[in-house]
Amino acid sequence: MNYTAGVFVYRGYAQKLSKAKAVCKIRFDGGTIHGTVLIEGFDGLKIYPVDYQIYFQDERGNVLKLISNSMFGHQTAQFSTSVWEGYGKEKWRAQGYSNVLIKWLWLKVNLYLPLEVKIE
Repeated sequence: MNYTAGVFVYRGYAQKLSKAKAVCKIRFDGGTIHGTVLIEGFDGLKIYPVDYQIYFQDERGNVLKLISNSMFGHQTAQFSTSVWEGYGKEKWRAQGYSNVLIKWLWLKVNLYLPLEVKIE
């Protein structure tokens, strides 16, 4: 009986987690990078965003710029920083992740979410 109840609770938990996403919208303005990080989709779960990291990498995977900060439990965060030298000349890509703490019923988990980076 406990096993069956646990399976149903876990399936509901997994279904709620699958709706979660982390998005970062970035805009280049002159020599500055402006961005907004948004953690969303945790319907019915208590979520506490911990931090985020965004990597700008060249074709070989070398990190050209790293943006990282704590979120202190807020679901959105904004940042502004300078661009790296030569950003308009070389090919690069952006990717990132966010760490969150999730609580639901008696379950508590630290989760790593890939951060979808959208360049505007």
